[in-house]
Amino acid sequence: MPITSTNPIEVDGNVYPYFMVNLAISPLVKPTDVGGTVAMLLTPYRVIEDGSSVSLPNNALQFTYMDVFESNDAEALEATFTIMNALQKFITDKNI
Repeated sequence: MPITSTNPIEVDGNVYPYFMVNLAISPLVKPTDVGGTVAMLLTPYRVIEDGSSVSLPNNALQFTYMDVFESNDAEALEATFTIMNALQKFITDKNI
């Protein structure tokens, strides 16, 4: 399932409508709580006629949250909780 941009970029007449996603979510252990560090890199790409893809690493978008739970970024929090819930379902379904 491709991750589709809501605002695709165009370079040399070619539209790059998708993102390759590199995502890391790590626990952040604090003296009184546990937080979460999130880093995400979105690299635009397009599929060409032969089925292969071309990406634009120099146009990648980077998002970094030292503690996403303290970020006050509603979209980042929602995405993190959705991913964490999907991971919990995977662990539960696999009986891990």
